[in-house]
Amino acid sequence: MRTGRPKATLTISSDKRTHLLAITRSRSLPAALTLRAKIVLACEREPSNAVVATRLGVGPRTIGKWRNRFITNRIEGLYDEMRSGRPPRLRMRRWPS
Repeated sequence: MRTGRPKATLTISSDKRTHLLAITRSRSLPAALTLRAKIVLACEREPSNAVVATRLGVGPRTIGKWRNRFITNRIEGLYDEMRSGRPPRLRMRRWPS
């Protein structure tokens, strides 16, 4: 008998799967994004967050977070959101004239 909340089913279309595979193979994208794509692809094959977490070396809560973000926002949900913070400051040097 299953315990806990039921997980939403994760289905990925063939074009989305191709996009996710391209993300996982990229050498120029951030490592966090490639890990998220790997998480989503693994969740399609394996329904257990714990098994996916063990295989990828992250926590089960991390797997659940990115599974849900993908289900609600698709691939756009895997990218980092803009964060608030101090804007960058450009300092102009004074050159002697």
